[in-house]
Amino acid sequence: MNISETEFPESLTDIKDVIGYEGAITLLNKCAGTRLFIPKNMKAQHKLSKLLGLEKANLMSGHFGGETISIARAAKARRAVRNKEIIRRYDAGERVPDIAQDVELTERQIYSILSQ
Repeated sequence: MNISETEFPESLTDIKDVIGYEGAITLLNKCAGTRLFIPKNMKAQHKLSKLLGLEKANLMSGHFGGETISIARAAKARRAVRNKEIIRRYDAGERVPDIAQDVELTERQIYSILSQ
């Protein structure tokens, strides 16, 4: 899911400033709703190193080392992205039942999103 920089959750701005947009999106997609301990001395075997690469993990360690950080769920931003995609697909001629099945919402919910 690609959240635009304008929709990016404020709670993840510090992370984005440290490791960049792509790194922050990776954390959001893989760790949303969790808390991560950031060691002061990053190891290649650490979860963050495996997820982001050692270079970005070291940047996180340099900025947040010794802290436990919370990775927001970003539900509002994710919903906004999903809703834009629903509207785009509908405008492109896709049928509501097909969209509803793909995004795991009811047809009624799709019509509600389209009416906003």
